[in-house]
Amino acid sequence: MLKTGRTRQFAALAALTMLPVVASAADYTYVEGGFIDRHDYGQSGAGGRVAGSFDLPILPLAIIAEYDGTDGLHQFDVGGVFHVPIIPTLNLFGGATLEHGDRGGDTSTGIGARAGVRWQTTGALELSPELRYTHLFGSNETSIRLNALYNIAPHLDLQGAIQGGDEQRYEVGLRYNFGLF
Repeated sequence: MLKTGRTRQFAALAALTMLPVVASAADYTYVEGGFIDRHDYGQSGAGGRVAGSFDLPILPLAIIAEYDGTDGLHQFDVGGVFHVPIIPTLNLFGGATLEHGDRGGDTSTGIGARAGVRWQTTGALELSPELRYTHLFGSNETSIRLNALYNIAPHLDLQGAIQGGDEQRYEVGLRYNFGLF
């Protein structure tokens, strides 16, 4: 009987830990891209951006990747983001990335970190403020970013972001969600 009681407790605990995965699984599987204007690492200019996220089906973890390219700076990062819902409309996330940059033949590989919240406001608007850190080209850069998504069709959002601090950028594009909503 004691083993059965502990087995039930373990099963209940396992089910509770899986709840955040079920509640937020669809939010973190997407591809997005568009126009970017950035001022960073001594380079300024307009270009393009492509990013994506793939949510792992068993864990509250998503694999992320992003490429930004301008005339003077190309940056690629890949990593993971842990995410957990606090309430149905609010998720906390935090993650780490491996960063690689190329500015006119000068290359650097470093690390990055990010943390923030995703908030589904009333209606079709989602806001996502976050804090970002990168170490590339021997420089530590910390920035605050605000990302906004506005749903324009099933699975399709208009995406925009503004970022200030050590890295300054703005971007406009589209996001396609592969999830259920």
